[in-house]
Amino acid sequence: MADQDIFYRHVQDKALELRGQIDELKTTTLDATVRDAAVTQCLTGINNLTIDIGSHAHDSASHDQRTYNEIIKGLNDQLQKVRSEIAPRRKFAFNSAPKTVPAGFSSTVLDGVPIADCSNQSSKQSPQVFGPEPAGISSSPTASSFTDLFNTLCLIPSLSHAGGGVVLAESSRCVIKCSVPSRTLTTKNVHNSVVVAGPINGAAHVTRLANSVLIVSCRQLRMHDCRNCDVYLHCSSNPIIEHCSEVRFAPFQDFLRLGVPEGNQTNMWDQVNDFNWLKAGHSPNWSVLSLARRFGADRWNLIQSLTEGDPVDTVLEAFDIS
Repeated sequence: MADQDIFYRHVQDKALELRGQIDELKTTTLDATVRDAAVTQCLTGINNLTIDIGSHAHDSASHDQRTYNEIIKGLNDQLQKVRSEIAPRRKFAFNSAPKTVPAGFSSTVLDGVPIADCSNQSSKQSPQVFGPEPAGISSSPTASSFTDLFNTLCLIPSLSHAGGGVVLAESSRCVIKCSVPSRTLTTKNVHNSVVVAGPINGAAHVTRLANSVLIVSCRQLRMHDCRNCDVYLHCSSNPIIEHCSEVRFAPFQDFLRLGVPEGNQTNMWDQVNDFNWLKAGHSPNWSVLSLARRFGADRWNLIQSLTEGDPVDTVLEAFDIS
């Protein structure tokens, strides 16, 4: 296959992936932080594809170049449309006439509206006090977030919203196990950890995972900027990697009884698409994990039997994570 044909296929595959990512923005209701991160990921993907097309402009036929331009325009238009659809609606409010501030109060003007300073009140209403969330853990109606964890065992027996999403971010030296069905999995900047998740009935987006073990059952897997990871995978579509290195794949064996996404028994764990390798032959950025290096039932039993309070170091050492 000629280099032009390989690159043309790469552009089509990448555009298909980006269309899917953009569509997910409107089919999944996420909290503001996760939604903004997903939009940024789409913008970055479109920008990277634009750069790739520009760098191959001198090798591309004129009709191919026109096709590429139409693809980029279509992606930008699609993203703009979806962003307008999912943007929070502004609440309607009547403009109030300026009010007289009672004697004993001072006033500050904010955007043309007087705000009373109650510091001189003789009696004040007691503030309402709410119990704090556990450090690093938050939730929304459709996503449970676990961030800024260190040296932590995090067992997720249930989600705040059945079938919602799971977000893992900015964490190191952790063992994170989510053994309940969820719609999506998003991980970002997780290092030196063991992550177990499934079944994921949508996509697993894994960004900047390093020196870690990922055990996941999902419909789609997309890995970006990951390095030195062992991935035990059940995936019913081609796994996608981009800007990754030293990623080793092995088939998901359901020792942990996580299950697989509904209606998806086919496992394409070793049919990986590397969007940074357009040449003929196997990409050097990923490989099949050798049988000698795959973990046996004793390690899976260790994960299966985890309970709150178990030492994290013991699990990390068992999976050769320092």
